[in-house]
Amino acid sequence: MSGAVHAALALAARAAATLSRVNAPVARTGRNLSATLIGAMVALALAQILSRALFAYTLDWAEELARVALVWSVLMVAPFAYRSGAHVAIDSLAASLPPRLIIAASLVLNLLVLWICAEMFRQSLAFWSRGLTLTASALGVQMAWIYAIVPAAFTFLILVGLELVLRLIVSLGRPDSELTLVGTVPAVKPEVH
Repeated sequence: MSGAVHAALALAARAAATLSRVNAPVARTGRNLSATLIGAMVALALAQILSRALFAYTLDWAEELARVALVWSVLMVAPFAYRSGAHVAIDSLAASLPPRLIIAASLVLNLLVLWICAEMFRQSLAFWSRGLTLTASALGVQMAWIYAIVPAAFTFLILVGLELVLRLIVSLGRPDSELTLVGTVPAVKPEVH
């Protein structure tokens, strides 16, 4: 391997390590907050049911807040799921390919995911901006506050995508001990605490 290639791989490895120091705690926090929001959503739904059944009173705000908690929980856990490879992987074709070709295919696919996330981020800014003119009927807050999770989630998905792409590039030159592949789906091994 030439000196320039070795230097480029070392730079990519350092950049991936830097992104890892950001992405790991953000992904863990998103996962934990998502679990909390799911618990809150269940509690709100139960409160709504009990309020109707026992007091014949509807908690309109509870239903709207539960819906917001659902959307936020999904978007908050997305970076964790992407980084840990916790999504659908079809590995039958990839299993028959040589390891470097699997890594190259994964690199191409993750560059595509990165491009899609960047486009979704761009679109989410307009979505957020429209929320500045709308108010949630039962909660009485600007929808922009509720919509803010969308560009935030895509920002963190882009950071995770960059980390995975850099790790895959490094893996073309030398194995990355923290990266596993299920088919062409990369995953960073969780840290042991």
